[in-house]
Amino acid sequence: MPEKFQFSREAAKITLNNIASWEELNATILEEADKKFKDKTKDTWKKFAVSGVLQYDPKEGQQVLKPFTDLDGKCALGILNLAGFDTSNLTYVKPGDYLQGAINLDTGNKFGVIYEEPTQTAYFDHHGQDAQEITSTTHLIYQTLIDLEMIEKSEDLDRLVDFVTKIDNRQFSPDEFLKSAKTILGLHRDLDFAQLLAYFKEHESPIDELTPEELKRYGLWEVAEKQQRLVDEAMATLAKMEKEGKVIDTKYGKIVVNENNELKVGSSAAYVKFDGIINFTPKKSFAITLQDNNFNEEELRNKLGDKFQGKIIRGKMWLYNESESLKLNLEEIIEVLK
Repeated sequence: MPEKFQFSREAAKITLNNIASWEELNATILEEADKKFKDKTKDTWKKFAVSGVLQYDPKEGQQVLKPFTDLDGKCALGILNLAGFDTSNLTYVKPGDYLQGAINLDTGNKFGVIYEEPTQTAYFDHHGQDAQEITSTTHLIYQTLIDLEMIEKSEDLDRLVDFVTKIDNRQFSPDEFLKSAKTILGLHRDLDFAQLLAYFKEHESPIDELTPEELKRYGLWEVAEKQQRLVDEAMATLAKMEKEGKVIDTKYGKIVVNENNELKVGSSAAYVKFDGIINFTPKKSFAITLQDNNFNEEELRNKLGDKFQGKIIRGKMWLYNESESLKLNLEEIIEVLK
């Protein structure tokens, strides 16, 4: 684990490098100085960027950036709001990209809390190439604000942060997808941060099966019915794809070949039975994710040479979604994985 207060010391630089003079923090007593620092922090942390979500758009025929974020980004913003920060000046960027001069959340391919003074760019991220620790941006924000005494640690927030970290690092069994119409683990996308926090005030586990009364109370009855249909359709599609030879043997295990978004829920269903998935749009983009194994990036680059495109994130995702045309075809990708 990083040295205690390492994150908060780095985060404090965001504030200290955005004040006109030290006189702004002058105070006669410690309590007054602490209050001035906290007020100045809320005043200077104004420009944010967060990782957006790439989704397949049938009209565009490719993955496009949508102006919303995943659970980790959503909950990191929720904790900032809970601590009194205004995050309305928010930009969505492609996963891995960053916005110069902003506080970048869950993006930038860094690990930890990092402040670059020359450009006044900050990062709360856990996607650095050398990152081994299992954490999340939500955890980084939460721990930093606790250390800065800008939010109080609580059991319900602890449970929420642990939930986010486990989801973001795929720590839940893939089999949970099969009962996802009955749990917060499966239905959380339709809840905002406040609703999730309310759930964890009442429940310790995200895999508790919700009663019909709870589904109605959380406004999830219709969502649960829709999710059950999605699960049934996804597993039927997966079985059909397997019969059609769209599950291949590779050095990384059995991988589902999902061309043009045939399997709409992607890895959620694929991981129930298999080791990975190739989401491929001809001449446009691809995203290959592995459940347990890690890509051998050096080997991939050596085999493909100048044709190698994209980036490998945390060892388990090989992603390409750029403006330049995709050089690789599906057959070449499959071959290099074998």
